[in-house]
Formats: sequence, C-alpha cells, structure tokens
Amino acid sequence: RTLVLPPKRQIFHMADKSAGRVFSLDDFYDIDVINKVQMGLNIITMEEFLKREALSGNLKSLETGESAYPPSNRTQWDNQRLNPLWNYLRKVTKSFEIWEPTQCVMAFPAVGSDIRSVAALMHNILVGADGRTFPRPNDFQGAPTRVDAPPTERLREILAERRKICMYDDNMHANYSVVHFKAEEDGTRLITDFYTFLYFEDWRQDLWSKRFIRDHLRYKDEIMCFAARIINAIREHAKSRSPSNIEGSYNAVHIRRKDFQSQFPVTKMTASDILSEIQTLIAANSTLFIATDEKDKSFFGPI
Repeated sequence: RTLVLPPKRQIFHMADKSAGRVFSLDDFYDIDVINKVQMGLNIITMEEFLKREALSGNLKSLETGESAYPPSNRTQWDNQRLNPLWNYLRKVTKSFEIWEPTQCVMAFPAVGSDIRSVAALMHNILVGADGRTFPRPNDFQGAPTRVDAPPTERLREILAERRKICMYDDNMHANYSVVHFKAEEDGTRLITDFYTFLYFEDWRQDLWSKRFIRDHLRYKDEIMCFAARIINAIREHAKSRSPSNIEGSYNAVHIRRKDFQSQFPVTKMTASDILSEIQTLIAANSTLFIATDEKDKSFFGPI
C-alpha cells in the first residue's frame, strides 16, 4: 500500500502566529525516515498521487468505468477549499462508510486465516457462547489482557461496548487498488486512538504495529528539543519559587476552550469549576503550567 498525505493546510490554533504558513504532516513527523526504514510502506503527497494516478487516467469512475480527472486537472490543493477534491476522490475510489470508530472495531485476520475466523470470534462473544456476558470496559480496569492472549480475549478487551467489526481482508486488499478514508464533521470521522480501533487476530502483528508507531511516528527532533527547553524553563521557575523543590517538579493541565466547547458544550466550565476539580490533586502554592487556547488570561484568575 501507498499512503497519500492530505494537502497542506493552515492549522487553526496556529493561524495567528504562523503568518499564513501552511503545514503538512511532514513538518511534524520525519516522513522520509519512515519511508526508508519500512520497505513495505510508501508515503507520498496528494500532489504526487494526483500527478501519477489521476492525470495519467488510472483513476476510473465507479459509475462508468471511464477515466476521470480532478476538477480543472488540478493537482496542487494546498490550503484550498477541499470539497471539490474530496467529491472527486469519492467518485473514483472505494470508501467504507461503515468504518466508524464508535460503532465498530477494524479487524485484520491473521495470515493464512480469513474473515470467517474473526467473524466467528465476534459471534461467540455476542451470543455468550462461553457463558460469559458481553464485556464492559470496567471489566479490564486493573486487569489488562496479556498482549499474547488468545484472539478471543484480546477482542473482548478492545470492543469497549462496540458490537460490530469492520474487516480488512485479502479480498478488499486485492479488489480495491485505491481506498479513500471518508471523513465528515456530521458523519464518519476516523478520530480515535489507533490502538482502540485496530484489532489484529495475530498478536505478533498487533505488537509490531504498536511498536512501529511508538518508534517512528514521533515528533521531529527539533520539536522535541524545543519542548525540552520549555520544560527546563518551567522547572527552573518552580525551583526559584520553592528552594526545597530541588527537582523543579510542577503540575500541568490542558484546558481546551474555543472550538472544543462549541463541539462539546458539556465540557464548558468556569475557572472556579476547574479549580474545584484539580485542587484536591495539586498542592497549594505549587507551580501549575496551563496549556490552553484561551487568550484572556483574566479567565484563570480564580486559579
């Protein structure tokens, strides 16, 4: 498979500080290194993909079977209105609208296996074939399943109330040369932690995927080093406030407001509400670092 990155975009929370600069994932992660260390994965830009596959006529309309081309034969979509591009891609690629992380688990059968084995695992869990009730998230609090546990036990743990599986099998891999991960604000959105959505029947493949993400999908060194300088400055500030705090220990909270509260009104809290939630966890007069998109510093007065 080849992974196609989305076009570059301005980042909402950075728009007023980046002077209109647009960003891609390559600005944050070392994509070139990932390409080199994993021979089975090729990562390209959307522009490269459209030039190579779309303008050459390789992308066919799902309705007519004839070659279909991007709007105005455009290949450069950085920081542009993307609805025309997405609508085009949905006409020439396979989209799986049932891939909804809150509704299903994405399952990968083991090599040499097929969808029937994973489907059977799911069926047995749903009907309680072994006499156990349907698993609940709290069943695994303080009692995690072993990474090399049998497939049924690992599937039970990852379900988290979901009662469906979305399958990636040999048939899908062979018959759909281009797959588009459709995402809409009012529909399917693949926004979730990957390890809560992907289930591998073979525990070795599961472990490999998590190690790959851990070792390679990390911020670039420049970003990590800049963050380290900020942390060091906070530690020095904490030590200056309390000489007995020789390690410069401090507390940190992430307080999202603005767009997050418009999407999830239930999260709207006053500073006094926030204080009541954290004051039993944070010692009085200790150093507190607040990461936030709230620009009005007076909001945090009670804290």
